[in-house]
Amino acid sequence: MPNVRVLIVDDESLLRALVRPYLEADGYDVVEADSGPAALVVIENDSVDLAIIDVMLPGFDGIELVKKVRESHDFPIILLTARREEGERIAGLRLGADDYVTKPFSVPELVARVAANLRRTQSVTGDIDDALIIGDIEIRVAARTVRVKGGDVDLTRREFDLLLALVHHRNRVISRSDLLNEAWPSAYFVEKTIDVHIAGLRKKLGDSLKVSSVRGVGYRLEVS
Repeated sequence: MPNVRVLIVDDESLLRALVRPYLEADGYDVVEADSGPAALVVIENDSVDLAIIDVMLPGFDGIELVKKVRESHDFPIILLTARREEGERIAGLRLGADDYVTKPFSVPELVARVAANLRRTQSVTGDIDDALIIGDIEIRVAARTVRVKGGDVDLTRREFDLLLALVHHRNRVISRSDLLNEAWPSAYFVEKTIDVHIAGLRKKLGDSLKVSSVRGVGYRLEVS
């Protein structure tokens, strides 16, 4: 996969040295950073296609780095977290991280997730640019933009994909597991991830998004 650049952000040089050769063996260009500030310098000066970011970083942590990156960049982000850092994982996903891997992890699995997230990014949404109108919400699929009552709404990649899955099953109950499989077929998430992203959609789209929770089952997008 020539010209695809992966950034590893971790203050442990041994971990970077472990992961790097696996990525290079799959044909990726690899760059490294050992802190939040150093990662921003790399991102602003190099073309980065995907970043692997540890939550625990000097300077400022990985969650803050995700927030700063998402102000101007949309490449996939995979978080590295410890097993007890559920709050950090949820915060990272809400801010725009695409995936997470729990330490200790299998390096081949991490590399597989890199490939899966890149495929998801590159498999863009086809040539359809017709607007989907759901009440006050206007979705342009190819452009991956959303407007509510005429105003632009900034969704993360995951939120946008989830919104499309809900629209596809509008007025029907769909389980969390089915939403996971349809919205992010190449990703590795637990069902609770859906709840996090539904909450993000509700916050950003407000009363225009009429999604009801069906206890013990999943969600239903209600469209009249």
